[in-house]
Amino acid sequence: MASGDPPTTGLSATARPGEATGGFRRDGAVWASYLALATFGYFLSIQGDVISFLRADLALSYRAASLHPAALAAGLIVCGLFGERAMAWLGRDAALTLGLVGTCGGAALLSLAPTAAVSLAGCLLMGARGGLVVVVVPAALAERSGADRAIALGEANAATYAASLVATVATGLFAAGGQNWRSGLALGVELAAVALARCGSDPIPAATPRADAGAGRLPAAYWAYWATLFCVIALEQCTLLWGPEVLERVQGLPRAAAATAAGAFSAAMLTGRLSSAPLLRRVAAQRLFLASLALTLPGFLLYWGARQPAWSVVGLFLLGLGIALLYPLTLGFAIGAAGELKDAASARAALASGVAILSMPMALGALADALGLQRACLLLPALAAAASLCFAAARTLERRGSSK
Repeated sequence: MASGDPPTTGLSATARPGEATGGFRRDGAVWASYLALATFGYFLSIQGDVISFLRADLALSYRAASLHPAALAAGLIVCGLFGERAMAWLGRDAALTLGLVGTCGGAALLSLAPTAAVSLAGCLLMGARGGLVVVVVPAALAERSGADRAIALGEANAATYAASLVATVATGLFAAGGQNWRSGLALGVELAAVALARCGSDPIPAATPRADAGAGRLPAAYWAYWATLFCVIALEQCTLLWGPEVLERVQGLPRAAAATAAGAFSAAMLTGRLSSAPLLRRVAAQRLFLASLALTLPGFLLYWGARQPAWSVVGLFLLGLGIALLYPLTLGFAIGAAGELKDAASARAALASGVAILSMPMALGALADALGLQRACLLLPALAAAASLCFAAARTLERRGSSK
């Protein structure tokens, strides 16, 4: 571990747990980074929101429709494998521009697609090129915010979640107002244009030159955090995607009411991520991670086992509060453990996102087919338990590395 990255991720080396470091300044480049990541979050969310409209327009089967989020996740995996090379060749600012432009290109293909092959290509492009935004922004924010990276990453992901909610609401409003569903994608392109203009006036700083930049391997502690990251992303995605179905099939709510009530999870996620800065100035990042993980258990038990739908929705909200900070905190831990290899660490984190999004919601669906949906949902606490074990392993490896 580099000397500039102490084990107390999220706090400076001199600050006591719960004490603000005061080193993080939200300048123009930081706000531009937030906006860029929020733009990709908008497209990531709306891609799922428009699938039902696309399925009707192109007469797609459910299986063909389900390939679209899989294609986007596959694009993220490609970017996770090669994203840091793109940053090395192009520089962070140019890679970010390519990511935003590529996302718009993918959205255009999705919007104008005459066949499923073209719409799938659009989703793949959105993941493979848009994933550069997910690679560039965390690395740049982590380097710029230093020991306060957990705060920066938490705020960035709060902006992303807010944009995701805007995408969902915009799609619904456009459809209800009699406008074409493609208007939601057009709004995203306009948001991307604003992000590009902001990044042009406040460019993302280049990586700090280092004699051994890009050399060496990511340490074992990073990969343990990577495994933790996979678990918490899978936990979030499985809850998000299957929440409406659980409220309908297990709790007995009508379909429309279940879809509305499932918004409790998104509301809790946004609330939790907006609270990241004040919480991290009072509580050490590691303790906040463990407290958040612990909160998922009572939340899950209410969500899964309550006999009254209202209590199940309360449980879903608590589960969302518990999950909200797990991703930005773990991402901060992982990038901190990587030392000087922040670009590579951020790229491999995108790989974790792609693999988790591609595999785990489908795994829960396969379990539901075999065991029933309620039993299949026991995958959620299993993922939380796995995350805690991986986190403990990462902390042990990190302490050993820092003592050498």
